[in-house]
Amino acid sequence: MASAGLKRRFEGDIEIRVKGGDVFHEVFQERPHDISSIHPEFVQGCDLHHGAFGTPGSKICWSYTLDGKPQKAVQILEVVDETNKVIKFKMVEGDLMNDYDTFVITYQVIPEGKDLSLVKWIFEYEKKHAGVPEPSSLMDALLGLAKEIDDHHHRDDK
Repeated sequence: MASAGLKRRFEGDIEIRVKGGDVFHEVFQERPHDISSIHPEFVQGCDLHHGAFGTPGSKICWSYTLDGKPQKAVQILEVVDETNKVIKFKMVEGDLMNDYDTFVITYQVIPEGKDLSLVKWIFEYEKKHAGVPEPSSLMDALLGLAKEIDDHHHRDDK
């Protein structure tokens, strides 16, 4: 049964240092398993179940903590756009799917002059019912993750 009128789009963005934008994209495309060492308070694990990291069609399982609760997410990597630094994931299993019929996460790294980049997160989802909350805590966590990756990279730069 379709959830008419419950489709949503939610966006958030955060500025990071320009060099950090390249690293952010590289980490998510080629080394997402490193995220658990960069921000272990949020991400505890990333396992490849099918395919290869950075390859469309790959199936990835995440273990993370959101709002103090351990969570799991299994996603399919749908799009990798090197030129525009875009990655799109479709959730197929996990805790999010208890509340949402569909959930797609896209990010893009956008250069903003010579010193800064913008990491833009986009959620496109369909709620199972009107009582499902907006995924604002997940957005906050992913914005914080972008900052942590940027800070981690610049700490290593020194």
